[in-house]
Amino acid sequence: MGKTLDNFAGEFTRENNEMGRHFFKNGNLERAVYHFTLSLEQDENEEAFFYLGLISNQSKKIREALSYFYKSIQKNADYGNPCNEIGVILLRHGREKEAVYWLKKSIRCKLNDARHIAYYNLATLYKLWNRPERSLQYLHHAIGIEPNFIEALKLREELLSK
Repeated sequence: MGKTLDNFAGEFTRENNEMGRHFFKNGNLERAVYHFTLSLEQDENEEAFFYLGLISNQSKKIREALSYFYKSIQKNADYGNPCNEIGVILLRHGREKEAVYWLKKSIRCKLNDARHIAYYNLATLYKLWNRPERSLQYLHHAIGIEPNFIEALKLREELLSK
């Protein structure tokens, strides 16, 4: 009996996360929030917290977004996507040194489907700090992971042309 209930709970969480991702990607944020909230009611999970953070961030609710990203990391300390998002938020608010910590943490995490983005964000930061050699190192990693990463290719071209 317990096993069947656990299977149902896990399936319910997965299905709601899947529907939440679908609505998020199609721009229906209200429906996405609904499904991620349902998912969390069944089982607090890093993915639902992460997407609710993205939605809050898009809605300019920065503190709420950070709260969701931190909760996501609390559920899974090896989940890199929320670390990257925290780094970007800190970077936008002039807290560069704190941003570096979170961006580097994102790169080290085992579960990260956008590691190249964290490398790119670090490259951008080091460009701002007038450290082109360091910026190029991070761009090399980003492009190594995602060879057609247009923004990284453009930044590399810009740095090499100076």
